[in-house]
Amino acid sequence: MKPAKVAFLLHEFPTLTETFILNQIIFLIRNDIDVRIYALYPGDFSKLHLQYQGYGLEERLTVVGVIPKKMTARLTETWRFFKSYGLLGNLASFFKTINPFSFGVAGLKLTHFLYYTRLFETQSCDLIHAHFGQMGSFFSKYFAKGLLNNRPYVVSFHGYDLVPSEYLDNRIRYQSMFQTAKISTVNSGYTGKLLNKVKTDIDSQVRLLPESLDTRLFEKKRNSEVKLGQKIIKLVFVGRLVDWKGPDTAIRIVEKVVRDLGFANLELSIIGRGPMFSQLEKMVEEKGLSRYIKLLGGQEQSVVKSILAESDLFIYSGRTQQDTNRAENQGLVLMEAQAMGLPVVAFDVGGVGEGVQDKITGLLVSPEQVKEFASRIAELILDTERREVMGEAARSFVYDNYDMEILGEKLLEIYSEVLS
Repeated sequence: MKPAKVAFLLHEFPTLTETFILNQIIFLIRNDIDVRIYALYPGDFSKLHLQYQGYGLEERLTVVGVIPKKMTARLTETWRFFKSYGLLGNLASFFKTINPFSFGVAGLKLTHFLYYTRLFETQSCDLIHAHFGQMGSFFSKYFAKGLLNNRPYVVSFHGYDLVPSEYLDNRIRYQSMFQTAKISTVNSGYTGKLLNKVKTDIDSQVRLLPESLDTRLFEKKRNSEVKLGQKIIKLVFVGRLVDWKGPDTAIRIVEKVVRDLGFANLELSIIGRGPMFSQLEKMVEEKGLSRYIKLLGGQEQSVVKSILAESDLFIYSGRTQQDTNRAENQGLVLMEAQAMGLPVVAFDVGGVGEGVQDKITGLLVSPEQVKEFASRIAELILDTERREVMGEAARSFVYDNYDMEILGEKLLEIYSEVLS
């Protein structure tokens, strides 16, 4: 059964780093499904990418989490709701949401009743789709109390909602959600294993739904720079500059390729922002690698695509973080790079091996093996034909498995299962 109306429950909207959510919303709208968006906090619509404009997204948004600070304003808003939607029909819900045993002191301050008023129209939807476990948990509190007519709902897990070191906390955090959600989706088999550790008997309720991209926006362009008769081999790293993404390891890898293996016709662009930026700057300078490594900071999507288009190899040098055991769950940027026709060299951590076909669309390296990683890069530098073959295979792989239309149809199948 195809839904006529779907509510998306999000932490913030729009968020430009979560294009996979925007892709789902646009796919549904194009398929004549009325999408309503409920976000705790508003994002910046002025930075919305051009391909997402023209769908009336701002008019579809209801902000849930921004409520008046003064009690008089909260009481006024409560009265207006009763006046519009009726007192008797909502009085039971009012008392449920102000119960301090269910919602704490915040309930007595009308916080959760005002959340309820903003979520009230979800009752006209066929189902709710919450992205990230935290939002599923937020909604489940209302569902468990019999509020909002118990609309069936789906929860999508993406990674930071299943940090391995927090699995015991998540058993408590997600307990109500596990009891009420119809289906949970995961973006990779690795994410599925993390979810299974939190709740061991959940397999029958879990569906694989990777994060998608609009492959029409990614085209490979050949514009290689030549200096002194030598082609400059351009490597690119894109990601947040945090420990488990391994940008420092990318620098050590390039050092080995240049110093130990003797490749001087090499250039690495590191794109991303994060707390390690200053550390990386110092590292590049101390190692004397400024000629070979450019730290470009955060860039707009159009700039990132332009750099990808001019590159020869994409590298992913992430690792499993020691204190949290966190690793890459899917890594949508791996799909974006491959869609641009870039072969990938990557450490086989987390769910990376599911999104890169070893020896077909790229090369996978055992975690933390910097010397081996450098050797794999050298292999591809020396073999232009192999790079080209891998690049074409990478494009086909992503088009066939991660395009928003293909995964949109899979999303509709999941919705139909929920509603059947």
